[in-house]
Amino acid sequence: MKLRRYEGNPILTARDFPRPVNSVFNAGAAKHGDEYVLLNRVEDLEGISCLWAARSQDGVHFTPDPRPAMVRATKGHYATYEEYGIEDPRITRIADLYYVTYTCYSRYAPCVGLARTRDFRTFERMGVISLPPNKDVVLFPEKVGGRYARLDRPSIVVGKCDVGGDVWISY
Repeated sequence: MKLRRYEGNPILTARDFPRPVNSVFNAGAAKHGDEYVLLNRVEDLEGISCLWAARSQDGVHFTPDPRPAMVRATKGHYATYEEYGIEDPRITRIADLYYVTYTCYSRYAPCVGLARTRDFRTFERMGVISLPPNKDVVLFPEKVGGRYARLDRPSIVVGKCDVGGDVWISY
């Protein structure tokens, strides 16, 4: 596959969404059937981020869905970790499901949530898979040595300590 930078960037801006938003950030991307899907981090006017799908037939011209695909939880277990919003989706297709890792923000520092979807319209939260401080996990689409694998980017800030690198692999 050959990739080339699209000269018409940005593909989506805050003006493209059906309600007022502060900003749109880089998205997770996936090919889903005959369409391309971007799962964008979108920040609302209060500064709370959600995940909002946009769809395209050609991979260049995207139309956001009428409403966000996934918003922060306000009740139950996940509300503790998603108090200040959800962001930075990473999408991995495994078999016929798409797994989305995302950063959860709260007063306790960032951590990582995992959800899955078949259609990018409904999502099932599966759990918090990395406690604070951690963010930006990506799953490998195939097992490595017979085990599922992922990359983590810990957010450790403890003075000047060497934590062994900026990206970690786990199984």
